[in-house]
Amino acid sequence: MSTVYPVSLTASEQVYLQGEQFAEKGGFLNKYKLMHTEQEVSLSDLVVNVLSAAFLGSEKAEAIRLEVRQKKALLGLTKVTSIYAEPLTQPGFPPYSLEAQISQLAGQFKQMKGENEVWKIVYTWMRQDVVAPWQGAAERIQAGMGERQLLDVIHEKKLKIFTTTRYELPEATRALAVSLPAEPVQQLLADCRINRPEVWNLLVKQIKQGIDRRKEQDTSTE
Repeated sequence: MSTVYPVSLTASEQVYLQGEQFAEKGGFLNKYKLMHTEQEVSLSDLVVNVLSAAFLGSEKAEAIRLEVRQKKALLGLTKVTSIYAEPLTQPGFPPYSLEAQISQLAGQFKQMKGENEVWKIVYTWMRQDVVAPWQGAAERIQAGMGERQLLDVIHEKKLKIFTTTRYELPEATRALAVSLPAEPVQQLLADCRINRPEVWNLLVKQIKQGIDRRKEQDTSTE
């Protein structure tokens, strides 16, 4: 079966496939090998920037608006500042792209009494609790790109019982990523970080919160 590849990438896909231009070098306990090179970058830095690019790219396309506002906390006794992804228009993003998923979830949560906070969208996008949530987030990014046919999806049988999934980067996608300049997406992130620091700080904080809350809890007893 022949594969038809998209002619462009979304902002989040560029960050992932050009990771060395968006993430710091990996440390001893926080490293992730990129698919297109032998380089290793900070896993958390890469994932945060991929998701930030997805939210900001969605906002630039006027699919959502990132809105900072206060909400009640501690049974209404106090207020805290939070950030929401307000749905605006039907997005024209490719199906299965991270931007399309975020826009869809923002619309769904908006209908649930305004529960469309960024961290809840990220938490739901993760789907399930996992032992290593940051690695799980990277795999969720890969899964979406696999659905987009940007990555080859390889299913393998282990011990004739368990099926595992891994992803490979085809040459067509590698060439596509190389052909696109990183500067527009770098500027997208920098503009928010420099010109809207409150939005940027809350966005990053809630992306981390949504992922960290997917840490699988040990329920075993002594």
